[in-house]
Amino acid sequence: MSTVFSPTPESLGLNPSSLAPKAGAYRTRRQFDGARGLAAMLLAAAVAALVVFADRLISTWADGHLFLAWVFLWVVIFAGSALFAGTARRLAQRTMRSLDGWSQTLAQARAEARLWDLAQSDPRLMADLTQARLRALEDHNDFSDALAPMGLETAVTPVKLAGWDAFIERMAANRTRNMHLHYI
Repeated sequence: MSTVFSPTPESLGLNPSSLAPKAGAYRTRRQFDGARGLAAMLLAAAVAALVVFADRLISTWADGHLFLAWVFLWVVIFAGSALFAGTARRLAQRTMRSLDGWSQTLAQARAEARLWDLAQSDPRLMADLTQARLRALEDHNDFSDALAPMGLETAVTPVKLAGWDAFIERMAANRTRNMHLHYI
């Protein structure tokens, strides 16, 4: 017969009262914020371009006034940093959001491709996918079956559209229904 040994703080020679505050405490890693670094790089690029332009402008009229030119360049640097900081931050955040969305779309497409490859070799999974697709194709926008037990009016009159509006509605319904088929 075997015995299971579970060490306790006392059996390890530790004081349990000193471990109590740290028992559930752990430090989480700080999330990497790519937008902050990208904003800094965009701000540095904008300010560098502004300084190059200001240097070209100053070199034509600051012949003997080197200190004045140096002060003016630093004023341009600080003013450019103040002016472009918000714009660079917003541009970086927008860029990171679009890159995150793009990578999520790619990951979802890869996952769907793997699922389709699995479904090609597994008939049970293929049957499940076929049934799910058929259920999605059925129009269950009518909630009359759900409302009937509650005694609510079940007659829902759909709005009939004609002409161009009907064409646009049909086109939108077809695109919505077929929106995920390009992954297969």
